[in-house]
Amino acid sequence: MSTAGTSALISDMKKMKVEDVNTLEDAAQDVEDDPKLKQFTVKNPTKVAGHIKYTVTGVDADGPFEEQRRFKEFFALRNTLAQRWPGIYIPPIPEKKLVGNNDDEFVEERRSLLERFMKECGKFDYVTHSKEFRVFAREKGDIEKMLTALGRLTPM
Repeated sequence: MSTAGTSALISDMKKMKVEDVNTLEDAAQDVEDDPKLKQFTVKNPTKVAGHIKYTVTGVDADGPFEEQRRFKEFFALRNTLAQRWPGIYIPPIPEKKLVGNNDDEFVEERRSLLERFMKECGKFDYVTHSKEFRVFAREKGDIEKMLTALGRLTPM
């Protein structure tokens, strides 16, 4: 490839990166402008019995909710939703981490990513109106067990 061709390719790649950043900024602005999505938060990470719990707020088909949830309950929600709707977009959550998962920096990063997960879920009525989401948002007790049971009952 000639020097001119290489320069043109590099220029095109730089433009693509700028366009990608602009797309991400536009998506972030959409979230900031949507009052429904502003209602979804994950905040106040608190250590309870050796585990980090997050205060989760939002709105589902039954109205506003606020509950304390552990990471494993977010994980169970996402897995159950993915089982119910194979091939349909379900927002991602952060990966599990066995060591160092109580470090302040890690907890804050995880909180931020879980909040993004909740805001993404808020974009899709099929998620927020699902029985899985209702269990996560409203039920008391062993949420992971309830969601796993729902996953077994849901036909593939």
